[in-house]
Amino acid sequence: MEFIQHLRKYLSEQQLSALMDSLSLPSTHALLLNVEKMDVAALLSIYPKLTPHPIVPNGFLYSKEDYDLGRSIYHELGCFYLQEPSAMTVAYLLAPKPNETVLDFCAAPGGKSLQASLLMQNKGLIIANDISYSRTRAILENVERLGRGNLTITNNDFSLIEDYYQNYFDKIIVDAPCSGSGMFRKDERMIKDWSMQKVIKFAEIQKSLIAMAYRMLKSGGTMVYSTCSYSYEENEEVIASLLAQYDAEIIPLSHPLFYVDSTLPYGAHLFPSLFPGEGHYVCLIKKKGLLRPSIRNESKSPLPYKLNTQGYTFFTEYGEYLYIQDKAINLKGLNIIRHGVKVGQIDKNEIRYDIHYARFVKDFPNICPLSEEEIKKYYQGESISRAYPKGYVLLTFNGLTIDIAKSDGRTIKNRLPKGLRKKFY
Repeated sequence: MEFIQHLRKYLSEQQLSALMDSLSLPSTHALLLNVEKMDVAALLSIYPKLTPHPIVPNGFLYSKEDYDLGRSIYHELGCFYLQEPSAMTVAYLLAPKPNETVLDFCAAPGGKSLQASLLMQNKGLIIANDISYSRTRAILENVERLGRGNLTITNNDFSLIEDYYQNYFDKIIVDAPCSGSGMFRKDERMIKDWSMQKVIKFAEIQKSLIAMAYRMLKSGGTMVYSTCSYSYEENEEVIASLLAQYDAEIIPLSHPLFYVDSTLPYGAHLFPSLFPGEGHYVCLIKKKGLLRPSIRNESKSPLPYKLNTQGYTFFTEYGEYLYIQDKAINLKGLNIIRHGVKVGQIDKNEIRYDIHYARFVKDFPNICPLSEEEIKKYYQGESISRAYPKGYVLLTFNGLTIDIAKSDGRTIKNRLPKGLRKKFY
């Protein structure tokens, strides 16, 4: 088989045999906890069969035989994000910090951007970009569900606008499009679709993307390159291509569960024969120089509305809609899908609150806790029969925000978007 033959480029027969054997084993599943919504003790009290991720704090492994977490009410309320265990290591190793400006080059469906947002404590700013407009919708859905605010979702081909962002970002994530062999055991279609021609095609794209990202990285900044491919051509050889063009530095990665090629120690492979996840490659790259910290722009205009912004100091109005941000950045050339938190629609000096703001905010003038039975009805589109003062009210469940609805004094009207309505187990 051509696939096995080309892996002999860097793997011994013993390593190759162990890897191929592991592809017949069941996949491992994982979640990343949103500690701003739920703490570890609460999570484990609900799902006691979770086990800690071997590297990532607040990451947990689970079996689908034990839990169907995608149908959990806690998933819907943004307490966790379901993420492949190996992919979860990428943003963690990059370690973005609050107030930094980060670019996630190929972000959909948003897992690495969301993890970066959690690490940054919802401060600073992440541009979560994808060249596919349809795939940016998946990022938006996850950002709203988890109540993240420090993301600007964009739909751009950065090759057309990179000149505006030279030496601009503190950190960059390049989760490059690839041949996908690391997903063989999760998706049999990837096996049928694989070819050496596909590997070579993607390797050329990857070399172009990583060089472009490096040019947009600040001096002293760090970027992470990753793929879900086993192919040497898409991994070490892409890094070698970058090093041949630029005076970049490789940050060594070492862990007992990582495989690092001793002849070309650029980054690390996560093999399912060693690591409880799918196939992945990760490499940390530093641009030489002294990283100058981002200077926070403190100039701001007072919000024209009385609003809990949780420390966010900037606002933007697009048409009838109000958005709030933590950090002002260069937006030149960006095709913006979402810039910060969508607070809602402005109507005669009143705000019709959006679900995004409801998930982001932690305090509100009027709060109404719902029972488990009530929240299930609300998610099926029903209103809540409850005597409550007229006006907007933040609905909660076990302290978790659900939505901002409106009371007429006797009934709390259902305002949940139809696309979010569903049943829970």
